[in-house]
This record gives sequence, C-alpha cells and structure tokens, in this order.
Amino acid sequence: MSEQGGGGVKSGNGGNGKGKAQGQKAATAQPSEAADGTGESDGGRSGGEAQALGYEQRRGVGAGWGRYLVVPRPVGMLAGGVPPIEAAALFALLEEDPEVEPLAQLRPSRPRGLGVIAEPRPACPPVAVVAMPQERARALAANPQVVVEIDQPLSYTPTPPISAGLGTAVPVVDPMLAVTLEEPEQLTLRVKGSDGKTVAGAHVWAIGTGGPVHGTTGTDGRVTMTLAADTPETLQALYVRPVAGYWPARTGTPQPTDNGEAVVTVQALADTFEGFPGKALTGWGAQAMRLNQIPPTYRGHGIKIALLDSGVNTAHPDLKDTVNHGHDFTATVGGGDGTWKVDATGHGTWCAGVIAAADNRTGITGIASEAELHALKLFPGGHVSDLLRAVDYCVTHDIDIAQISLAYPVPSQLAAWKLADAHAAGITVIAPAGNTAAPVTHPATLPGVLAVGAIAHTGTHPASSPLTAVQPPWPGPYPAPFTPAGQGVDLVAPGAAVITTALGDGYTPVDGTAIAAAHVTGLAALLLAHHDHLRTQVMPRIPARADHLYTLLRTACRPLPDADPRLGAGIADAPTALGIPASWQPDYRTHAAAGPYPQA
Repeated sequence: MSEQGGGGVKSGNGGNGKGKAQGQKAATAQPSEAADGTGESDGGRSGGEAQALGYEQRRGVGAGWGRYLVVPRPVGMLAGGVPPIEAAALFALLEEDPEVEPLAQLRPSRPRGLGVIAEPRPACPPVAVVAMPQERARALAANPQVVVEIDQPLSYTPTPPISAGLGTAVPVVDPMLAVTLEEPEQLTLRVKGSDGKTVAGAHVWAIGTGGPVHGTTGTDGRVTMTLAADTPETLQALYVRPVAGYWPARTGTPQPTDNGEAVVTVQALADTFEGFPGKALTGWGAQAMRLNQIPPTYRGHGIKIALLDSGVNTAHPDLKDTVNHGHDFTATVGGGDGTWKVDATGHGTWCAGVIAAADNRTGITGIASEAELHALKLFPGGHVSDLLRAVDYCVTHDIDIAQISLAYPVPSQLAAWKLADAHAAGITVIAPAGNTAAPVTHPATLPGVLAVGAIAHTGTHPASSPLTAVQPPWPGPYPAPFTPAGQGVDLVAPGAAVITTALGDGYTPVDGTAIAAAHVTGLAALLLAHHDHLRTQVMPRIPARADHLYTLLRTACRPLPDADPRLGAGIADAPTALGIPASWQPDYRTHAAAGPYPQA
C-alpha cells in the first residue's frame, strides 16, 4: 500500500482488498446502537470529559487541540485516480494515530422507520469525532481521501443592538478600547412591575463602553453588578428581560435615587391583555396568518414534530401533556434521562408553546396542539456532531417535520449531507433565517431547508420596547429589524411581540426568527395532517412529499405591502395553504388601529 500525502491515510481499502489496519480494527469500528437510535459509539474522550464518562484517556490533549469531524470522501467526489477508503479502515487508522484522540463514531443505525428509504447509499458517510492538534487536522485535511471539518459549537444567532430606547443607536464598541477603572464601581438596580410586584429572576444587561455586564435579580427584585470600565453615568442602556409575566424593557442611562439604587419598571402583560392568562389569548400572529379562520378540528393529530433546540419545560401547564418525547444530545451519559425536560434558556419552551401548547381555554393554544412533539436538546453545549445525531434521531423515529432552531457560523458539508438524508426520508426541515440583520445563517442556507424570516406589526410593543423606537410610521406589518437582509428568505411569519409559554408556569413576549419558524412548523403540521394531497395515507414519506409541502407553503403566501427582499414570498396564509375558503380579508389599517393584539 502506498502513502497518500501528509495526511497519513493509506489507499487501497475501498475496492479490491482490505488493508491490514482495517482487519485489525474492524471490531472497534462496529458501534453498538445508542439509546437514541443513532448507532453512536464512543472511541475515547479527552480531558475532564473522559474522566466524567469513565473512559480511560490514552493520549494527552494539550494546548491547540480541538474537536474535528473526519469522514471518508464519497467516491463521487474523489479526484481521478484517487482510491476510496472505507470508514472502518479510516477509523482504525485514526485509533492508531498518536496525535489523534477518538471521541465518538457516528454510524446511523437504520433498521427501521424512514431511514430505510435513504439506504443503501446515504449521502452522509459514517463520521469520526476526534480531538487533535490544529496542525494534524490541516495535514489530514490535505489528503484527498478524507473530509475534515471543525466540530463547530451550536448557538443562537445574536440580535444586533437596535436602540437605546430614546431613538439613538447603541454603538458596538471594541472592548479592547475600553479603559478600565482603577476601582470597579457597583450598580444596584431594582426591577419592579407595573402591578407593584417585585420581579425576581429578571435578566439585566448594562451596556456601556466596556461591553455588556449581566446580572439576575434576586427574590427582592434587586441586582448588583460590577462595572469594570463604566460608571453608572457612562452606561448607554439598560436592557431588562423578565422570565415571565412582563414585557422586556430597555432604557437609557440609569438614574439612581437618593439611596443609590436605580429602579426600572416593566409593564405587566395583564395591563396589555385584560384577563390574561385566565382568559385565552389569540395573538396578532395567529390573526395575521389567519389561523383563527380554520376549523377547530384542525390540530395536527398524528404528525410527529422534532424541535432541535434547548429542551422544553414540560412542567408548564400548557406543555405537560403535549410534549412527552425527547432526547438530550448534550448529556454526558446515556440519553439524558429526562434532562431534555430542563430548558436552561427558555428558547425551546418558547417555540414549543407556539407549536403545541394545549387548548385548555387559558393562556395560549399551539397551532398544532395535537401533534406529537419531540424535544431534542442541543443547547447549551451542543456541536455539529450532536446536530448530526439529532437528525439521525429524526430519521429513525419517523419524524415528519424537524425545526432546527440553532445555527453554526461556517458552512458544514457534513450537515448538508445529513440533511439531504433527512430529505430523502421525506422529512420537512424548517429553520429560522437568523437574527443577524445580515445574510441568512446556516443551516437555513441549505437546499431543501425552508428558511423563515420574521415580521413585526406596529402597535404590538409597549413604549418601553426597543422595537417601538424603530417601527415604521405607517400601520401594519413590516420586516422585523433583526430579520436577515438580502436574498435567501423563503417566507416570513410573525416573529416579534409573540406571547408564548415561558419557564415556570407563566407566559412571556418573545422576538426572533425562530419564533417565526415555529409558526410555519405548526402550519406545516396542519398541512400534513389535513391537506387532501399530503396526508400520510395518501402520499408516502418520500422526498416528493417534503417538496410538495414546501411548494404549498410558498405558493400560499400573501404578499405584504412594500415589496422587500427580506420578506421572501410573503406571509404564510393558513386557509389558502389548506384549501379552505375564507371570506375574511385582512385590513392592516383597521388591524393596527385596533391596538395591540385585538381579540378574536
């Protein structure tokens, strides 16, 4: 056998014979099926992760080591004359390499379900997750037989600063230019509600020249933050985000009282929506998509939805009976043992409420409240390798719709291949376009993934909201300031001032393209369950089913005033998509004049 380049991968393992390394290591390359059905095996761990999992660390992991994904390059992508290498042989060679620490092997086990459709030639090869020095990764990537990628961490796309609440933008300051104080100063802030109650657990960000400083209010509604490069007088804005029950608020420079304590008042949701949450709420988003114009029997029964996010707070009264399935892909041991029911950020719980909150005549009702929702936890701590595993879960568990709420910064060929396998299994993939006010983020950029942008509506935010300062002077819907600019958005949905389920047992207003995507996910479930040409018993789970659903959603969109590339095809319209005649037509002028959230 001959050596190929500097990558140290040997050829001759793909066609006419097996390499010695493959024969020696074949047993190590055959994983046992994991609890999540993805067929993952662990080939060793690095550092504290290895000790936490009980694995023996065989090689040292030093400075400059990172996580990487390594796969055999598919035959169709090999240059002329370059022989392929089989996954078993590649993995065995990685095991033998003293500069590589194997962490896991991702070999999807597809003995059942939709996955058999993508066999025997899945687009995504088996994946080795390894730790190695950057120099070794570069050398290996130079070998034409393999594909090497960084195992990127997953995250939510950041929302850029839009206003200090006084009509002025908050500049993005390079923290390196900030001058630290000789002695840090303290800022004590008390958050109270318009109902007179103290607001515990509220997140507070103080934005200044040295970057944001974060704190959380205690049971008395107070938080003390240490300012290293600002005084209270030089702060440019305060952003307060209660967990539930109140609108977020953004103010200018804090004004301490005589006792040196600044006070921020947040508006209670009950001030905006009389009787809420005891009285059920129909939000502006449901009305804008005309979801309140469809029969009450349309609930998405029989459709399986996977929400790839931060887990779901299943203790919420609106979610405890509708979210009964899940898996934690960030868990260090096993399948999470119920940790998918713990949502550290609240983001997954927000999206779950829009999609599947129970119809219990209080609070809110999800668009597809009878669908089967699977909470696949990928944040915090998840990587692209975990995303690949979660997509395999969707394939092996006959998921109909997968909403991927998380993003990664650099394009991933492996994610593209894995999502192609999901499409081959007839899975509809929906992703938020991103909260960047810039180009569409990954994976929403990929073919076969429906990219959803967000719209806002005038009059739906209180005066203290940062979005109020930037809304247009005309009444009606408009592109949300954070929705991506330029091409790439397929359609839009309500993604600002949306009331949904929160951590604990309350409700909260949220913004973001993920919330808009949740609206489209819910509508897609209704189409699969109730549309004459999409029901599973009529159309099998094949790629054409997903393609037909994409087409129906896009062609059923209603254009919005003032054509804008950020709006894609427009806002998804439920009666049109479902083929239900409806006499009501929206009048944006009267809708806005009616005030925020006119009740149905």
